[in-house]
Amino acid sequence: MDRPLGPLPERVAVSVVTIGELELGVLAAVDETILARRADTLALARESDPIPVSEAVMSAWARLVIDCRRAGVHRTVRLTDALIAATAVVHGLPVVTQDGDFDQIATAHSSLRVIKV
Repeated sequence: MDRPLGPLPERVAVSVVTIGELELGVLAAVDETILARRADTLALARESDPIPVSEAVMSAWARLVIDCRRAGVHRTVRLTDALIAATAVVHGLPVVTQDGDFDQIATAHSSLRVIKV
């Protein structure tokens, strides 16, 4: 589902995982209008020097997944969302999203901050 974004923070960073999700959205677009909007979003995200998935991110991801399992939300947390959340935690950044799944992750993993747009 394509939704208009709310106001964004002044500075944002993008995970390489987000680039993959945006690319998937472009490839899955069902009409030219959606394809154009998604392609514009992907191009903008690529300009931001995306944050890579590092060993530190993978360690944070493992802890985050365990926290989600203990909180009973692990079955609803997608791998890509968990990697994006771990990237944010390692870099001390909030996740800026429209995706409600990040609220569940933040409930299980208290160091994750979520900003809804």
